[in-house]
Amino acid sequence: MSIKDKIIFGVLIIIIAAGGYFQWLSDDMKARMDVLNQNDQEHLDVIDKEFREDLRNLNLRFEGRGKHIRKAQQDIIVNTNLINTTASELNDKIDEVQYNLDEYSRITDLKIDKANNALNDLQNSFDSQRRQNRRKFSDIEQTITQLQNNVKELHEPKDDGKKKKK
Repeated sequence: MSIKDKIIFGVLIIIIAAGGYFQWLSDDMKARMDVLNQNDQEHLDVIDKEFREDLRNLNLRFEGRGKHIRKAQQDIIVNTNLINTTASELNDKIDEVQYNLDEYSRITDLKIDKANNALNDLQNSFDSQRRQNRRKFSDIEQTITQLQNNVKELHEPKDDGKKKKK
């Protein structure tokens, strides 16, 4: 036998030993799982029994309270209807207030436009009156200047010949 055959046999023995170890671990885990499953089943039976007993006790306690539950359900329906009615009324009132606000806004805008137009008309009238007053004032100044010149002419002596002789 060669060294190569010995190595192959050695590896084969190690693989068989590892396979045996893993088989032993698997069998041990299966045995544990069987014990755990059996304990779990016993525990579930106890829990189910306790739960059924507690549920029976609750059913006994709540028998006769069905009318209270029905009254509560009816109260909920009545309250829901009241809420819906109130919401509808509020929506109507909100729509009415919105309409009134829109109407007020429209009327106010018209009044503001009229006031602006009246203000523009007054401004134009004032400007026209101011131009007329300036023209009149200018005419009065010219007339005063002419009158002053005429008065000066009247007050000046008419000694044109005498002044020239001197």
